[in-house]
Amino acid sequence: MFDQVATHLLEGKFICESTTPEAFRWLKSDEAKQEISTYLGKIGRCLSKSPNDQAYYATWAHVGSNERAEVKRVFAGIKQTIRPLIHFITLSMEVEKKDSSPVSGDRLEYAMLLKAVTENAHLFEVLREFGTMGKEFTVTDASAKGMLDKVIKQMEQWGYLILINREQESYRFTGKLDYYYQVMEFLMENEGITDPSSQEQEDGAEQRRLI
Repeated sequence: MFDQVATHLLEGKFICESTTPEAFRWLKSDEAKQEISTYLGKIGRCLSKSPNDQAYYATWAHVGSNERAEVKRVFAGIKQTIRPLIHFITLSMEVEKKDSSPVSGDRLEYAMLLKAVTENAHLFEVLREFGTMGKEFTVTDASAKGMLDKVIKQMEQWGYLILINREQESYRFTGKLDYYYQVMEFLMENEGITDPSSQEQEDGAEQRRLI
């Protein structure tokens, strides 16, 4: 289990109950945390977890000149996903008629989404707006199914959704969503942050905690 967990963390993946349940449960033990933390510490990384303990991930122990370019790349990637992810969360809440945002472990039914965006003109327009959010959402099939399939696939690739039942086309939100909410809170509290390389040294500790 150690090798699997270490590999996932160094690949930048998030370990949570939805994606890798055995690894997630293994990491909950103090012995496992210590073993992984010791290993990561030898290569300049450390083990972090999301605010609600829904996911584990690796961050840099120190950010120097050698790491700054990678930090900048990761932070830029996070910011790129913010608008589409907020839009997807909003769409999901409207379809399911919920007042609260989804959390790690919540199920999402493809059939329900497809039926809603096909039959409801407003929801169809909400779905169509993804086409203005980057080439990742460009489709040749402008039908509700074609656009929804593209959006779902992208959310999977970004690590926020995982398919849990292929026959029923059921998905589950992953622990990375918990991390996303943490990033959003950080950005709102530090309005004006656009580039980690432009921040002063005192901002470095908080950025390291996030990425």
